[in-house]
Order: sequence, then C-alpha cells, then structure tokens
Amino acid sequence: MKVSENELQKYNVVIPKLFQLVLNLSEEKQNVLLKYAEDLLSVERRAYIRKSCTITVSYATYDRYYTDTIKNISQRGVFIASKRPLFVGEEISMSFSMIGFDKPVKVKGEIVQVNRSGIGVEFKDMSPYVEEMLATLIERMEEDPAP
Repeated sequence: MKVSENELQKYNVVIPKLFQLVLNLSEEKQNVLLKYAEDLLSVERRAYIRKSCTITVSYATYDRYYTDTIKNISQRGVFIASKRPLFVGEEISMSFSMIGFDKPVKVKGEIVQVNRSGIGVEFKDMSPYVEEMLATLIERMEEDPAP
C-alpha cells in the first residue's frame, strides 16, 4: 500500500502521540485498550453481526463426538466455548436447538479459528431452510436479546 506524503505527515504526528498515551497507562489499562482495539478490528472484518448467546451444541469431527456451548452466533458461523484438541480446517457436523423451532438445526461447518476459549466455526453447505431459520433467530435476538 502506497502512502501519500500528507498521510505520512499525519501518521508522524498521530502515532507518537498514541504511543506516548499508551506508555502512560498501567499494564492493566494497556490490556483493556488492546482488547478494545482487537474488538474494533474484528467487528470491521465481519460481514454479519454476531449475537451473544448460550446454546448447547452437539458436534462431531471425524470419530469424536462432543457437547459444548455456543457463545455467539451469526448467519455465517458460531463460536463454541471448548477446551477440546481441535484444529483449523477440521470439518464438523453440529446440531443445536432453537426456541420456537420444532426440529434442531443440523449444519456442517469448518473450524476457522482456534484459541484458548474455543473454536470459531464457519457454516458450510447450508440449506435455504436452515439459512432462514438462523436469520430468524438472529433477528429475534436483536429485538429481544437474551440475558
């Protein structure tokens, strides 16, 4: 990316000021600021809004079967709180129930993120019916967020 001279001058002023402000913060406040900055970048990267939730999910990958909790959900994926030894690129099959729907949602996904808190899963090959169910769930969550 090529930066113009005007942009470079702006950065030459802003970055040192930011750096000085950060240095004057306690370590605890620096960590809070870092998390906030990471969250800002994360939100900008996401095409779909994620909603916090607590939904029990059963899922399988290869020959293993687990039950954990979905902590957030969007129309394109979920974050599952898990301490399981899973890896980016693994395909999983998930099943979870949603209030207001008779049948559990069954969907395949691919693990796209793994960290100490759990796994990020992107949905794959969803039927139009499941897509509509998820869209309805997310919409309901926006109108009346669960505690």
